[in-house]
This record gives sequence, structure tokens and C-alpha cells, in this order.
Amino acid sequence: MAGAKLEVESGAQLLARLSDKPKLKTIDTFLFEDGPQPKDVIEFYGEEGSGKTEMLLHLVAKCILPSSWCGMTLNGQAVGVLFVDTDYHFSVIRLASILEHCVNSAVSLQHRLPKNDRCFKDLNEGRTLDSPPKEDEIDTFIKACLKRLFVVKCNSSHQLIVTLHSLESLLDSKPDICVLMIDSLSAFYWIDRSNGGDNVTTQEANQRRTVDVLSRLVMTYNLVLFATKPAIIQRRANDEGSSSTTSTESPSHFACKNKEKDSPEHYEYLCKSWQKFVTQRWTFSRSHKPFVTTMPSNAILNRYKVTIVDLKTSTKLTRQFCITDGGIEYIM
Repeated sequence: MAGAKLEVESGAQLLARLSDKPKLKTIDTFLFEDGPQPKDVIEFYGEEGSGKTEMLLHLVAKCILPSSWCGMTLNGQAVGVLFVDTDYHFSVIRLASILEHCVNSAVSLQHRLPKNDRCFKDLNEGRTLDSPPKEDEIDTFIKACLKRLFVVKCNSSHQLIVTLHSLESLLDSKPDICVLMIDSLSAFYWIDRSNGGDNVTTQEANQRRTVDVLSRLVMTYNLVLFATKPAIIQRRANDEGSSSTTSTESPSHFACKNKEKDSPEHYEYLCKSWQKFVTQRWTFSRSHKPFVTTMPSNAILNRYKVTIVDLKTSTKLTRQFCITDGGIEYIM
């Protein structure tokens, strides 16, 4: 047809688009009944310090670790992750610490087994060993896992959009990348709103462009998308029944909260295209009631809660956790 746009893709792009992605069924059975599915879009919503970034790092570790190593079960997925850092909260040192804790926990589990049941494997010859991997072997293993992680940093909406466009070449060459993470999606919200003047359409222009590119990446490459969205706009405590917000008053279109669908803690402020794109919303909060551990000592830790809502089925799940030196620990 005259004027029709010709779509052309390379063999690498076709292979990356059509190849089956590894399943993430066992990424975290405490959070997912059957793992996140390809093309799921999961929003992490909550105030600063509610555990959103820490949960992202927990899931990154679960993704890039293999299912087993040296005869030890690690319950990892051995898949690639793309991490877009707009808040500059990402810490590779923190992630390495979480990975090291996972390996050391697996070593401790093996040591608790009867001696005849221990099954440490030699990396090169596959022989059964009585002793666990050495420290330098663990360091080498962690570095190998980190090769499955790709991190990019952005400091403006324009740079974010350009960066997302450029990720296609990486996704073409790395078909094992299954997960895309953005921390956070609204990092440049106030700048874009200020630059947009009084026109709501102009204020949201960069948001819509970002969602358009994300939608193409997720749908074309069958990715799972995790994105954090800080609670930067909230209702007044004495104004739950109205559309009023805090002293940083938002435009009237932000007061589009659907009371039947949204949890009480959530307040929407991003564009409609993002709202339609999201399939799950995880609302994070920090409890005033501390958690007292029993092992190894009576340490007092902050208690966090995450409420997971599937926006397609309206099913709801609540989990509690604390954050330790080794990462996320669930409270049963």
C-alpha cells in the first residue's frame, strides 16, 4: 500500500524476538505463585526508605545466580538483567554482598547435613569434595554472575528516552536478558512538569515517550519490567474523601484515583498510558512495629510490608520482610 512504512529487522533481531525466554517460575516462590510472566509490568510504589530498591537488588540476585553451583542449591535463574538507574541508588557493592550471603548460606546449609550427605563439587573435575569452595573461588563466581547484569545511568528524561532506544542493540545480542528494571520511573517528574508550563499534555510528553519505548521493548523482546515509583504526591490526612493533595498541589488530572481499584496507600500521578501499561502494583510501606530477630542474637530491625495487587485479576497478597546485611529476610 502506498505510503506504508516498511518494517525491516536483522536476523539477530528476529532471533531475539522469537526465541523463548527462560522461565522465572522459581525466582521467589514467597512473592510469586508461578513467577513473573513475560510482558508483565510490575510497579513498586512507596515512600522513600520503604524497601523498593532493596527488593530490586534481591530480585537481581535471584536472576543472575544460577540454580546451583559446586553441588549447592542457589535457586537462581541464570538470566540477564538490564538495570536503568535514574535515582543513582544502585550499589554494586551492596549487590555483591547479597550474592556473597546467598553463597555462604548455601555453604552453611551443606555443613548442617550429615557428612555422608554433603556434596561439594570440584569446579573443574566434578569430583565430590569434603570442603566447600575457597574464598577466591567464591569471588570469581560472584564476578561471573555480575556479568549477567548490565547497568546504565540516566540524569534526564531525554537521556532516559535515548538510552531506552539504544538498548535494542544489546537485547539483540543478549537474548538471555529477561528482565528490565528502572529505579525510578518518576525521577524527572518535577523537572518535566516545570518545563511543561501550564499545559498538562506538555508536562506529560516525556512520560508518554518513555512508556512508548518501554512498551515496544517489553512486547518485542518478551521482557519482565520492574519499575519503582516513589510516593511523591499524597492525600492530606484529613482529606481522604476528596481529590486534594499535599502542599505540593498537583494538577486536577492527578486526582483521578480510582477508589475501587487502588489500594488506600496508593495515589496515581503518572500519565494514563503508564496506568494502562501496569499489570501488577506492589505497594511498599515501613511498619512502626520493629522486628526482633532470634538468630544470631536479639537484634532489632525495621519491619516492612509489601502488598501485591494483580491489576488484571484483582488478587491481593501481603508479605512482611526485614532488611539485613545479607539482603531481604521474610517474616513468616
